[in-house]
Parts: sequence; structure tokens; C-alpha cells
Amino acid sequence: MLTPLPKPSIDTGMGLERVAAALQGVLSNFDTDLFVPLIRWAKKLTSTDQTEETEKGAASLRIIADHARAATFLISDGVVPATEGRGYVLRKILRRGIRHGRLLGQEKPFMHEMAFAVRDEMQVAIPN
Repeated sequence: MLTPLPKPSIDTGMGLERVAAALQGVLSNFDTDLFVPLIRWAKKLTSTDQTEETEKGAASLRIIADHARAATFLISDGVVPATEGRGYVLRKILRRGIRHGRLLGQEKPFMHEMAFAVRDEMQVAIPN
């Protein structure tokens, strides 16, 4: 028989990204091979020059990469934007990613291009 934990539902925070960071010897999840290619794509799509990148701009690029990945996985699971539940989460994630693109000066649609980048980066780990 299993003994219940004294504090159930505690998240250790040791998800895929943190494990990858530890194994790759980097301090930030965004410096791993899970995010670097996506951040590179976000730079390209938003025409962000690496030499001009501010701390605020770097944060926006990380947010775009993270939100593009989350949105791509949600959509591939069949979630569509809605006003409640997972659909609402997807809607908020997409809007925040787009807002950070606009903060970097991108006025044209670009999140669909980020979805292609996520697909290309993840297809080895998650084949069709």
C-alpha cells in the first residue's frame, strides 16, 4: 500500500526544460537546444538585430519562442481558441506572443511561421 505524501501536488519544477538545462550545462532553459533555434527564428521573423538586442527585447524573444511552442502543441492536440478552458489558454498564449512580436516592431502575422519552426525542431522527438 502506498503512503500518501505529506504535501501532495507539489511541483518539483524538474520538467523537460530544467533537465535539458542541467544536462547541457547551461543556467537558463532558454539556452538549451530546445529554445535556441526557436529564439533564432523569432529574431529572424521580427528582424531583431542581435547587436541591438536589449534585455527587454531578449525577454520578448524568449516569450515568443516559449508561447509558439506551447501554442503549437495545443493546436496539434486539437485545441482551438475559445472563451473557456484550454481554448482560452491557447488564445491568451497566442495573443501574448503576438504582443511581444509587436513590441519588437513586427506588425505582420508571424506566429504561424513560428509554428513551422517548432514542427521542424520537434519532429525528431515527436514524429508524425
